Amino acid sequence: MASKILIKISEVNNLSDARYCAGMGATLMGFPVDKAHPHYISPNKFKEITAWISGVKFVGELATNNLQIIENILKNYTLDYIQLNDQGVLDTVLPLNVPVILRLVLRGAESVEALHEFMDKYSPHISYFLIETTQVNEQVVTQLQQNIIQLATYFPIIQAFNLFSDNLPLLLEKTKIRGIALQGGEEIKPGYKDFSGLADILEVLEMD
Repeated sequence: MASKILIKISEVNNLSDARYCAGMGATLMGFPVDKAHPHYISPNKFKEITAWISGVKFVGELATNNLQIIENILKNYTLDYIQLNDQGVLDTVLPLNVPVILRLVLRGAESVEALHEFMDKYSPHISYFLIETTQVNEQVVTQLQQNIIQLATYFPIIQAFNLFSDNLPLLLEKTKIRGIALQGGEEIKPGYKDFSGLADILEVLEMD
């Protein structure tokens, strides 16, 4: 099922999420392939899950920017992208022969000018900037949203915050944000999952 915008599903760790989200039009599917992650997916489990799905690109989600660890992961997983955090990322991405998604977790106090300068520095080496925030104050989130809309005019941004079924039409119709990121979760039991939260948003994104 096609979607109106790029959709990334993050932290996929079970087949229920993978099959459902692929069927609902997900574009990118992220798997925590870093052993330090609490929902780490082993190479064997990754193969078991991805063997059942098609039509999506696979993202290896990492907490480390250690080049040796990343190169070893790339040998053991068939990945279309890797996702890195922003600490020391430039030294890591330059030697890699795989597209990179750069995850930025913002506090909400960053100026649009500082973000623009940062993204401009890294944009030649980055396929997408995935933007999250730790901020919960509604006014700050609103301002951050306006900054991200402005930056999306210049840079390929995937937004991973402030995503609700009632504000998605604005993002789809009035901005140049490239995509959104939603998060998978644990199965209630093998083969059974409550998709109500994801479904509300994914249904808005379905193509007419």
